[in-house]
Amino acid sequence: MLKTAKIFQNGMTLQRGKEVCVWGQSDSRTTVNVEIQGQRGSSVAGEDGVWSVMIPALQASEGEVMRIFTETEQLQYEDVAIGEVWVAGGQSNMEFWMRYEKYKEETMKELPKNRLRFYDVPEISYDGQIEEFDYSRQAIWRKATNEDLEYFSAVGYYFQRELESALDVPVAIIGCNWGGTVACAWMNPETVKKVGPAWIEDYENQVAKLDMEEYWKKQHGNPMNDRGNMFADPFTEFVLPRTRSEEEVQAFFSQFANSMDLQEYLSIMMPQSIPGSLYEHMVKTIAPYGISGFLWYQGESDDDTPGMNVFYKDMLSGLISDWRTLWGDDTLPFMVVQLPGFEKWMDNDRKNEYPIIRQCQQDTADTVANVHLCSISDAGEQIDIHPKNKKVVGERLALLARKYAYGEDILADAPRMESVTRKKNIVTITWNNAGDGIVVKGNKVEGLHVFAGEEEKAYSFTVAENKLVLQMEQVEDEPLQVKFARTSWYQVNLYNSAGIPAIPFETDGDI
Repeated sequence: MLKTAKIFQNGMTLQRGKEVCVWGQSDSRTTVNVEIQGQRGSSVAGEDGVWSVMIPALQASEGEVMRIFTETEQLQYEDVAIGEVWVAGGQSNMEFWMRYEKYKEETMKELPKNRLRFYDVPEISYDGQIEEFDYSRQAIWRKATNEDLEYFSAVGYYFQRELESALDVPVAIIGCNWGGTVACAWMNPETVKKVGPAWIEDYENQVAKLDMEEYWKKQHGNPMNDRGNMFADPFTEFVLPRTRSEEEVQAFFSQFANSMDLQEYLSIMMPQSIPGSLYEHMVKTIAPYGISGFLWYQGESDDDTPGMNVFYKDMLSGLISDWRTLWGDDTLPFMVVQLPGFEKWMDNDRKNEYPIIRQCQQDTADTVANVHLCSISDAGEQIDIHPKNKKVVGERLALLARKYAYGEDILADAPRMESVTRKKNIVTITWNNAGDGIVVKGNKVEGLHVFAGEEEKAYSFTVAENKLVLQMEQVEDEPLQVKFARTSWYQVNLYNSAGIPAIPFETDGDI
């Protein structure tokens, strides 16, 4: 009867420097002991058989053995590493596997890296789903080897690779993500009611149109809900390896034009979109496993329903609070990837409103303690929602972690507009987080527009340390407004001395 939560197994990585929580089930009222690295803890299981043991802080190491035992039973986990552990959450751009990443072949030349490990939380959104399908490929601790690298979150891998190099300890990623999911699915439903009631109302409106007993009959065992083999989905294998042409897209979808099962599945509420579904069935299964913090790359799907994106700041703030509460630590850092420039994907011509999502992400970082914004404003792809270069994302997240989680005195934040001033036809933009000075890579400043009313005005520019000086052409005394990367698509080419691209802004009023 003695067993642990699924995340505890051979080859796992435990968090160093903090108390470690180990939990599971046994016979009721049984004393359970846990030993590792000379440290020991024990507790008595409740009437329901649930137990939880706290182990004193551990030192970074490899090759440890964890022993869990009662008077009559014993479990033993081997090849346990002690180091740094981070949770990587979000939707498809965080889930994006190394199998498809732009620099995968180059990266594989460095392998194996046994101190880099990855655990993928099974994609479960309702009770019984894990029993209905084969999930043997998930919930496994993997090492960065030639055989297993393809299963790693690409963002997570490049992040942990940088940290391992900087800290010289084992580094692990727990991937807790699911493509195409909205923030409310990752949150406590009670929090959604408080901070995003429109999402609850939308859910209730959908439910009102359904016979829920019949709905769940169709969901249970439905092959469309089989998330056990991440590389068996033809859609994933089609869209992730490279950006497809319009002709390829049309040919691909023509295969499914007469698939009634697919059409029906896509036309009604998906289980993974239900408020709280992924919070309950994924996030709670790994809390409070010892970690250093969270990486978050999500928001695209919160723009899919018109009018809902304006709630994203409150939703993201609420999600951060929910996850920190599960881990019992309201100081855990959250590193949030700001969505890059993007125009359209596949055959979808709907104009996205990502500028709203980006502003909400920035506002969250500005108002919630220990939340930090990762800029990849130079790394988007105009007609592909899945940029293939995840290396730059992971590396910039690692810079933020090194500064804010590990205390290194380094430049890790993106340049941000500090002030915009004007003297006649000279407009000066001053940037903070510039380091040794800003750099414009090219002969124009991409994404920077100056308007007099509705009319865009031309300018030339020079750079002086942390200042971008615009020499306006054909401007009188008319008021001006400056907008930088405030469109759906852009590709920023203004950097600080650490090579981090600037984040969007616009002046509040006329200058």
